[in-house]
Amino acid sequence: MLAAAMGALWHEKTLAQGEPASGMVTVFDHEKVEASFTKAAGNGGNNHLWGRTVAGVGYDVHTHSRDSLKAACKSEGCSHTGVTEVMYVISGGATIVVGGKARAARTDKFGGKFIQGGQSQRISKGDVFIVPPDTVHWYTNIEGPFRYIEVPVP
Repeated sequence: MLAAAMGALWHEKTLAQGEPASGMVTVFDHEKVEASFTKAAGNGGNNHLWGRTVAGVGYDVHTHSRDSLKAACKSEGCSHTGVTEVMYVISGGATIVVGGKARAARTDKFGGKFIQGGQSQRISKGDVFIVPPDTVHWYTNIEGPFRYIEVPVP
């Protein structure tokens, strides 16, 4: 009986949060996605669009908007432990600098420190880029609004 009550509460909580029960598809129409990008711009560049934990493993989808002067990553660049980041560029463009070490000298206009010894790649609307775990990366030469969807893969 306790298990049935817990299951009912979980189902009710899941539906109240807008997450489907197991086996259902979640759809975010263009208005919800645009609202998430707008919220990201106000949150320093990042907004959590969707998340779910299955068997102790978290799955998330984030929207990023790099059109504000605030940076979602630390000033020395981003690095994600234990996950591969898969990104799909929705609009704008930037140069992604991958690898190398952050320089302490000066920061770019988005708060990122220029990285020495990294590789640069221009990315723009329609591109997909994948950053392996523990790989330092940063963005320069941003053409806004630079927006992308990010899915961390465990």
